[in-house]
Amino acid sequence: MAVSLHDLITSELRHFFPGPYLLALLFIIFFINRLLTPPAELRHLPCVPVIPLLWSFISGETENSRIKRLLLPFMQDEGEGAVLVYALGRWMVHILDPKIFKEVSDDLNQWPKEAPPTEMLFFRFIGKTNVVLSNGKTWQKHSKIIQSAFIRNLPIDGFSDLAEKLFKKMGEGGLIKWDDWTMRFTLDAIGTTILGYDFEALEDDNSSFLKQYVGVMEAMASPLYLIFPRLETLLPRHKVIKEVDSLIERFQDVLDYKRNNRGNDMLTYMLEQPGMTQEEYRDNMVTFFVAGHDTAAGAMASLVYYLARYPEYQERARKEVIKALGNDQPNTKNLNQIPFVHACIKEALRVNTPVTNPAPRISVSGGTVQGSNGKEYYIPPNTSIILSITSVHCNENYWTDAGTFYPDRFLGTSASDQARIDTLSWIPFSRGPRQCPARHFAMYELKTVAALMLKSWEWSLPIGSPHAKGIKNGLSPFGLSSPKNLFINFQKL
Repeated sequence: MAVSLHDLITSELRHFFPGPYLLALLFIIFFINRLLTPPAELRHLPCVPVIPLLWSFISGETENSRIKRLLLPFMQDEGEGAVLVYALGRWMVHILDPKIFKEVSDDLNQWPKEAPPTEMLFFRFIGKTNVVLSNGKTWQKHSKIIQSAFIRNLPIDGFSDLAEKLFKKMGEGGLIKWDDWTMRFTLDAIGTTILGYDFEALEDDNSSFLKQYVGVMEAMASPLYLIFPRLETLLPRHKVIKEVDSLIERFQDVLDYKRNNRGNDMLTYMLEQPGMTQEEYRDNMVTFFVAGHDTAAGAMASLVYYLARYPEYQERARKEVIKALGNDQPNTKNLNQIPFVHACIKEALRVNTPVTNPAPRISVSGGTVQGSNGKEYYIPPNTSIILSITSVHCNENYWTDAGTFYPDRFLGTSASDQARIDTLSWIPFSRGPRQCPARHFAMYELKTVAALMLKSWEWSLPIGSPHAKGIKNGLSPFGLSSPKNLFINFQKL
């Protein structure tokens, strides 16, 4: 009588694993097999091996490094425009090609934002009724209100005042942990200009709000819970949940305060325009705080790092600022007369993109997309899609010496690079109707701070810096790139 392979394996395992232990082992084997095998409808797509992916998460590799090591070769070496990746507990299609990126970004009906996983604590924190995650008429309503608020508020004077406050705290300079100060600066910048609430992070060396916020973000970043989000349901982290809810309450307190204390800030302008519920106001407030704080801090730290590593660019930028501003404070006119500084900012945003991927999209009815080389990819209905900004920014096919900080590529000195820029391969704020509504606000914040720093300070990397050969980001659970333990030597001018 013939014996099946299944029966043979099960019979052998019973010798070593009695009763319930055998059932547990079989369940684990089944689970791992399911994990390592893409669903049948996606197996036609090129796939990043799962074991290196899991090891990347477990070992604490940053998202930026993981993309360059595991995803980028598919496009750069093999010409693939889309690749299958296991992430956040499910299989997702990562878009690597800017042509497909454009197609998906522009069509909101075919490729809307995906409903976030209900179990992930991050979405418990930022909520789901905000301008980033909503679709259709709800998104249109949020977008209209928020765009109107940003148009009314470009607080260059506010950025300047905070920069001067920062410089006073820096004293005579010396060795400074710059990534800490960028976190504190951007917290106050978001507080005073977006929320109309002063967190006093620059003044208070032990800011309780900043400590709680950083603690919550780090706690949510547990690699195991990022790989398997369902663990939040199976093994809930009650202490972390309590801290998340406590931080949400603090944001609610800020919102309640603003209802009775209006000012010249974006939240006030949003409150003046009816149309959002209490939950929607709060979710948008928290979303803009996370997006504006962490990304701006990372961008500011990266810019200072690159100008420290390349002192010739720093001196060139300084001469430009002194000529354009003279003894005047920054304003929209003179900030538009520093093209090289602007190019340095754009290059820093490219080389160390603050946001590696925007919020996921989903395919509604399924469709075929075509890459730059003509290759087609069928994406089935209800498939999660990630638009990989970092993959586009670091691709040698689109950028000469992609890993090199070279601001002149944005000044038209290289015709080939300029052509690639014109085809939308520079996308730090994503692209299409759903690109970041605060992009102009963010660029003016960076230009203001950069101009004032160049007038007031000279800086360099200390000897033996771990960042000497390349920027090293900290671990972030949500695809953010921000330098970690970045010490800079500052000298007053």
